[in-house]
Amino acid sequence: MRGTLLLTTLSIIVLLSGCIDNNAVANSDKLDEKNTTTELIEGKDIQIRELEEKNGELQDTLTSIETDLNYAREEANYYNQLIDDLINDYSEAQLKDLAKKLWVYELEINGLAVPRDGIVEVQKNTIEISLIQRQPAYVVLPDDIFRQGKISGNYYEHLTFNSNPSETYGTDGTVVTGMHHKFIDVEKGTTISFSLTEELKEVLGLDTTVITIKKYK
Repeated sequence: MRGTLLLTTLSIIVLLSGCIDNNAVANSDKLDEKNTTTELIEGKDIQIRELEEKNGELQDTLTSIETDLNYAREEANYYNQLIDDLINDYSEAQLKDLAKKLWVYELEINGLAVPRDGIVEVQKNTIEISLIQRQPAYVVLPDDIFRQGKISGNYYEHLTFNSNPSETYGTDGTVVTGMHHKFIDVEKGTTISFSLTEELKEVLGLDTTVITIKKYK
């Protein structure tokens, strides 16, 4: 009888222990889940605060840019009015002369300006001839007068080559355009020459209309 009672008591204790263990595991899982949720919420809160800070910084930057832009517009309007007042009494010839100064032309051989005498010596096997046209980013003259400052026709047609380049290509930007002529694998002792129109010669400030390039190495 006592053995039976002892066995029954032990069985009940084992059963209760199992229930307690199961409850402990369940409670632990719930606690882990709660901690995970709390961490996610805290992480999202941090992200929100960071985004709010960045948004504030962007708003400040935008306000600063708008202020600078408004100032630049006011300044541009002031100078435009000043220029209008200054050129109001200019003759047509004076306006055209001013327009010419707003257009800049450059003739380069391998990136270097051509000297006044038109004689260039090079070492490289590739010779690149570049004619570049520049205009101001902001036009302060009436368009019909401003256009009179350009060289006549197409600027790149003011060059004439005695031999055909290996390659010709153009570059086109908002205010700078260029036409480039390449001679590739030029041998030592070779002379390349090309001519300019009288108009381009005057614009470039050269003493000659014939450009001579000598490959000496």
